Amino acid sequence: MKTVLYISLLLFIFGCGSEQTLKPKSLSDLEKIMADTTNYSNIHWIDSIADFGTIKEGEVIEVKFRFKNIGNKPLYITNVQAGCGCTSPDYSKEAIAPQQEGWVKGIFNSLNQVGTVSKQIKVITNSKNFSEHTLYFTGTVNNN
Repeated sequence: MKTVLYISLLLFIFGCGSEQTLKPKSLSDLEKIMADTTNYSNIHWIDSIADFGTIKEGEVIEVKFRFKNIGNKPLYITNVQAGCGCTSPDYSKEAIAPQQEGWVKGIFNSLNQVGTVSKQIKVITNSKNFSEHTLYFTGTVNNN
């Protein structure tokens, strides 16, 4: 009986410890992830180009891009940068386990953006095949 309790306790402790390693806590943790190329994974972008259609000036819309971790190590997004101040990025903050999907969003404010617009979001991950990838979205903004 003591052996079963001891093994259960060890599994609980090590199970909780391994879960915490999947969530980077600070910038230095992300720097360590990017520096350790032996733990790089592979990424497949399901969506990397989007057209939001036609909207009215002043509307705020979200454009969502999906990706899949096709490697065998946890996949981390380590940096996301919008191409301009009218777009705010958001993304999966936790590690993406192998064969699981994650996302990146562009939240676009169309105020003072009349006409055809083309925006981009740069994403950096710990992936062997595309450590830096640019997502694009376009559309038309009407002022009437």
